[in-house]
Amino acid sequence: MTLAERLYLPEIVKGLVVTNYHFVRNLVLHTAHVFGLAKSRRAATTVQYPDERKRYSEGYRGSHRLTLRPDGAVRCTACFLCATACPAQCIYIEAGEHPDPHIEKYPMRYEIDTLRCIYCGLCVEACPCDAIRMDTYVHPRIWGFDRKDFVETKELLMHRSEVLAARGREGNMEEMLAWYQEQDRQVYNPQRPELKTYTSRVLPPPWSAPDEEQGAIEALPRHPGANGSSPK
Repeated sequence: MTLAERLYLPEIVKGLVVTNYHFVRNLVLHTAHVFGLAKSRRAATTVQYPDERKRYSEGYRGSHRLTLRPDGAVRCTACFLCATACPAQCIYIEAGEHPDPHIEKYPMRYEIDTLRCIYCGLCVEACPCDAIRMDTYVHPRIWGFDRKDFVETKELLMHRSEVLAARGREGNMEEMLAWYQEQDRQVYNPQRPELKTYTSRVLPPPWSAPDEEQGAIEALPRHPGANGSSPK
């Protein structure tokens, strides 16, 4: 370290210069935007997700998907190499005998616990038949009501490949945002049982009645398209 670095004062001054530069620049730009000026120059702000979002790079490690064969069947052969390589042990596979005699087996169940997954990509590297990828350009879901909502099934992982092929790289993100919006409309409906776990506001009649006087309301399916059908 040089003498100036050991004294710390010059480095502190450098840090304050950088901080104040960004503060003054953003303040001036935000003020100009209020008056309709300098609209082409963006001030540094927090991304207002989900109304606004950044575009992920091509190398982004997003949510997993299971790749498909030309006939639409899953490419995975249930060799368990991805589950073996996974340091978080978040992949669960149940193998079964494949009806095609040329294929030894296939995954009857293939599940990923996204609460445990660290998105390291080792499962992708370990797969010998390119059956699992992380190129969906969509981040993991962050909304759920219990642990089961964060377990991604084989049907959901295959569905992402179908969406990617049909609608391109924006398809899965658009579908997830639509799911968020639907959950927002339903969760904050006073008729939803989950409401009392998200807010303490006083409910208007008749929802302010005791729980035993309110009828049961079925929960929404948490994974659209996971049952093999396309979401509406």
